[in-house]
Amino acid sequence: MTVHGSIGFSCAMLFLAAGLSAQSPAEDYAQSCAMCHTIGGGPLAGPDLAGMSSRRERAWLVRFIVDPQAVIDSGDATAKALVQSYQGMVMPAIPDMTPERATALVDYVRQQEGNGGAAKTAQGAAPEPFTPQEAERGEALFSGLEPFEAGGTACIACHDTGGLPLLGGGSLGPSLTHVFQRLGGRKGLETWLASPPTPAMASLYRRKPFSEQEITALIAYFEARAAGQAKPAKHADFLLLGSAGTVLLLFIFHLLWRERFHGVRARLVRQYRTRGVQ
Repeated sequence: MTVHGSIGFSCAMLFLAAGLSAQSPAEDYAQSCAMCHTIGGGPLAGPDLAGMSSRRERAWLVRFIVDPQAVIDSGDATAKALVQSYQGMVMPAIPDMTPERATALVDYVRQQEGNGGAAKTAQGAAPEPFTPQEAERGEALFSGLEPFEAGGTACIACHDTGGLPLLGGGSLGPSLTHVFQRLGGRKGLETWLASPPTPAMASLYRRKPFSEQEITALIAYFEARAAGQAKPAKHADFLLLGSAGTVLLLFIFHLLWRERFHGVRARLVRQYRTRGVQ
């Protein structure tokens, strides 16, 4: 690398670091935490953070935010109890999280608690039920039969829901059969899909986000799966289809090749007889 290239690279890294450090705790919370947590609005995919600072020591909170899996692997009883209470779901690591960022987030949550929970979720009337058409569209979006407006990858490439025919979905990501319950219902799913927090999801959809209508349709589909309203998977379909296809293929080969061997045999017999006469 040349001197100019090295200087340019260093400047770019300093600019990136400055951009990250310039992010306010409120912005960091909205981007990194709000899809799974509220401050006084009840649990979503993760616990309500109201009263967090009084329930846990500050140092523990910082360590857990920086690397949740490391705290769990250490055998920490509190962390293991949290995982157990959320059906084994582990809080994903936040990319580029540092003790300084974690400390700022803890301070922000404590400040919001003092303000009466500025990030509290509004309690309104019960949401209207989804229509069957919305659930059907969600299934079409999930399976790739209908493309996403922004051109994002179909969910089926990485996920399964346990109710898909034939080969089902991908296995790169977790099964989404029970994602409606796992992420805390409509609100949790809506927040998650609007701003996917995991690195894999963020890389795919941050520049190709779901529209509001697409999010609604996907949530409707996941809710239908949770309620058992979607059609159950038929695992025998692939075996039956494969067997039928094999039989059909063999029959086609038979039609194409049945005269070939007869023709060769007849020609050889004629040649043999001709030579025998001579």
